[in-house]
Amino acid sequence: MDLSMPNQPKFLPRIERNSSGTAANSYVATASGNPFETDEEDEIFSRHKMVLRVPSNCTGDLMHLAVSRNWLVCLLGTPERTTLLRFFLPRAIPPGEAVLEKYLSGSGYKITRMFLDPTGHHIIIALVPKSASAGVSPDFLYIHCLESPQAQQLKVRRIEKFKDHEITAVAFNPYHGNESSTGPILLGTSRGLIFETELNPAADGHVQRKQLYDLGLGRLKYPITGLKLLRVPNSSRYIIVVTSPECIYTFQETLKAEERSLQAIFAGYVSGVQEPHCEERKTDLTFSQLRFFAPPNSKYPKQWAWLCGEGIRVGELSIEGNSATTLIGNTLINLDFEKTMHLSYGERRLNIPKAFVLTEYHAVLLYADHVRAICLLNQEQVYQEAFDEARVGKPLSIERDELTGSIYVYTVKTVFNLRVTREERNVWRIYLDKGQYELATAHAAEDPEHLQLVLGQRADAAFADGSYQVAADYYAETDKSFEEVCLKFMVLPDKRPIINYVKKRLSRMTTVETDELDEDRKNSIKALVIWLIDLYLIQINMPDKDEDWRSSWQTEYDEFMMETHVLSCTRQNREDVRQLIAEHADPRNMAQFAIAIGDYDEVVGQQLKAECFAEALQTLINQRNPELFYKYAPELITRLPKPTVDTLMAQGSRLEVEKLVPTLIVMETREQREQTQRYLEFAIYKLNTTNDAIHNFLLHLYAEHEPKLLMKYLEIQGRDESLVHYDIHYALKVCTDLNVKEARVFLECMLRKWISAVDLALTFDMKLAKETASRPSDSKIRRKLWLRIAYHDIKGTNDVKKALNLLKECDLLRIEDLLPFFADFEKIDNFKEAICDALRDYNQRIQELQREMAETTEQTDRVTSELQQLRQHSLTVDSQDTCEICEMMLLVKPFFMFICGHKFHSDCLEKQVVPLLTKEECRRLGTLKQQLEAEVQTQAQPQSGALSKQQARELQRKRAALKTEIEDILAADCLFCGLLINTIDQPFVDDWEQVNVEWE
Repeated sequence: MDLSMPNQPKFLPRIERNSSGTAANSYVATASGNPFETDEEDEIFSRHKMVLRVPSNCTGDLMHLAVSRNWLVCLLGTPERTTLLRFFLPRAIPPGEAVLEKYLSGSGYKITRMFLDPTGHHIIIALVPKSASAGVSPDFLYIHCLESPQAQQLKVRRIEKFKDHEITAVAFNPYHGNESSTGPILLGTSRGLIFETELNPAADGHVQRKQLYDLGLGRLKYPITGLKLLRVPNSSRYIIVVTSPECIYTFQETLKAEERSLQAIFAGYVSGVQEPHCEERKTDLTFSQLRFFAPPNSKYPKQWAWLCGEGIRVGELSIEGNSATTLIGNTLINLDFEKTMHLSYGERRLNIPKAFVLTEYHAVLLYADHVRAICLLNQEQVYQEAFDEARVGKPLSIERDELTGSIYVYTVKTVFNLRVTREERNVWRIYLDKGQYELATAHAAEDPEHLQLVLGQRADAAFADGSYQVAADYYAETDKSFEEVCLKFMVLPDKRPIINYVKKRLSRMTTVETDELDEDRKNSIKALVIWLIDLYLIQINMPDKDEDWRSSWQTEYDEFMMETHVLSCTRQNREDVRQLIAEHADPRNMAQFAIAIGDYDEVVGQQLKAECFAEALQTLINQRNPELFYKYAPELITRLPKPTVDTLMAQGSRLEVEKLVPTLIVMETREQREQTQRYLEFAIYKLNTTNDAIHNFLLHLYAEHEPKLLMKYLEIQGRDESLVHYDIHYALKVCTDLNVKEARVFLECMLRKWISAVDLALTFDMKLAKETASRPSDSKIRRKLWLRIAYHDIKGTNDVKKALNLLKECDLLRIEDLLPFFADFEKIDNFKEAICDALRDYNQRIQELQREMAETTEQTDRVTSELQQLRQHSLTVDSQDTCEICEMMLLVKPFFMFICGHKFHSDCLEKQVVPLLTKEECRRLGTLKQQLEAEVQTQAQPQSGALSKQQARELQRKRAALKTEIEDILAADCLFCGLLINTIDQPFVDDWEQVNVEWE
């Protein structure tokens, strides 16, 4: 019958069974102590035999072994020979070998202990006399190891400085030690003394020995069983941990950065200023062992453990630079030593561990006939395996490589590697059983199945304790039935836990993009969102609650509604959500919802119905649709004229004034009219609108209510009929209807209705009439207008003084023009002075005309004389004359000679003159040259018949005219005497950008 058990979950360890179906001595228990069978590959600890390539000339039993940084050092011994071998485990290279027999047998020594430094290059072997009659004192050997590609070199040296001292513990220095030197190290002896020394191969015979502290206080037997040197990370605080069979001591001191010696750590303790921290444990054991666990590649341990008479004490180390306490925690793993006190020596030897090592979560103990592992967290045994002493030899000890974490168990015949496979696999279960949920969650995070169990139990525990909010958070992370969890929370008076639970479940469901969701999930999301809205509205509108209560829930509700997936869902189901909010009779949140989904038309409509005009205006400000301004501005401006216009002005050019102004026509109050007028002014003067309807509207308001502002507006628009933006005829009609006389005069002037303008101005403002009469550019019209003013001003009054003033104001009027306006019987004596002035003026003008005629005659004679002289003027060209520009002979090419005497070749002059011509002259010159060239080509082409004389003369005349015009452009003035002088104020460079490009 097959007794094998069915497959179990992987986290349950295996129990080996014998043929009878009962558990063998090697068994594994789970964290809860229940055994289950698992596959061998899933065991946490598994023992594997190692094969060391021992040289053929090396035989004997294995005596001691140490390992560090993958360097394994062991001692093989026979009665005749003791050999030290050094292996490098990653590669199968020949081991280093050193024969120690000459240091042992001949002098009566035996080896008690072997120590290997962290680099794997320094070995200390403790020696003691074989017997009391051997005649020698305790001593130790120092072996320095070197390696080369060909072989290893092991240099052995006896250290004479430490005679009479049995070395029982060594604290190597990982901070100053290296492959060539140990740096300052500590040595502990069997009498409780602590020494400092430094070992290196170059210090033959010069080893320094400093006694730092005495724990034995003169006792002959007080062995130091453990010694460790530590430095707190990121500080200069050093810690030394020392153990004896019954006590554990700690020393600490902060050293200077440049200080290498460790003596300063003990100085305060030696002087009595302070006492070392000491914890004593009663024991009947003659030994103890100190172990540390540090993660790989870390120099500072994470945990410490001390095997003493009570069991194994386990704790952590402080990482604070100024902490007074170094060893934190005091967990005791009880090994039931008291139960072995009544046993015989042989039986007790089997029940007391020989040695142990520490891993992150387990202590691995070696006994006389088996090895077992105990979990540090719950003190349960998780592994045990026996040794067949007849087959593999007597177990000696167990060691751990601090760098790699590998564990080695060795007997007198064999070395085993104790592999650790995922020792943290069941840690989550242990923490869970102990109620340490944070740690359980952290260790179960990588396994979703385990994490669900942890979160579910954690949530149940929180709910049982009344921490409903915490429970809701954890329930949301589990896969527990949604209905089951909701029923738990629904009975609670506080609805916040269920709201948070549903929100978290909703968040989990919406981690997938909405486009990828199936219909079932979309429906589920819709149900959760609507339910949450209902729960929130119930809390917000809960009766008999204060304002702080409502404000808190309202804030949370607003944040929820603005979440992306909630917005998406509510937009797709807006009618359902709107109906739900309406059932709660909550207009504020109805408006907020409409805003959230962008339905501002509905929002503003609802707010206006509720007469919340300020809120409606604010909603318009927050939205981006200009059509809503056109729709609701008429109602808002009747309620809030100034704020509404402020808002419209703030929108600036986003609003079309042409669409907005028709909504502002209704003006029932003065304030409405003033605000409408203010917006029209803003549209015209700030937005620069040219729409004539807008201008006409403002003009009408000015004419009706603000005539002074109307005149200012008309002056700003100007008097050019083609540039104003209002309808002049409409404006004139409005001003006529409203009897705005000054504006009528202005507008009639623009329409060139001068006579009616002056006649109108004469009815109310003589000054304006005179200004109007002075505006026409035609002097005849101006004279006619001034005559109308004179007639209006003089007729019937016979006021001579006014007539005389008019003559002074208008130079177009004469006294004879004004005389018909006076009565026939008016005495001429009243006009005597004016008539005399007129006659004097006529006389003066006649004299000026005579003087001008004389000057003209004189100038004509002078010009005639100069022309006669020019007919006789000549310029002589010498054969040696040169061009002023190129300095070549002048006569070799066509040239120009100026009356000033300067002479230029025609082509040289053209090159200099063309850059000085205007663009228009350059274009004309190019055109003339093209025409001249075309004429020349036309004449040169062979003709079917000879040209007539008439045609030839015509072509010659045309060519001469073109040449003359070209010469007039090029030789209009002397280059030196005219053109260059005229351009002296022009810059040398017109296009600096082009110059920069050329220079680059």
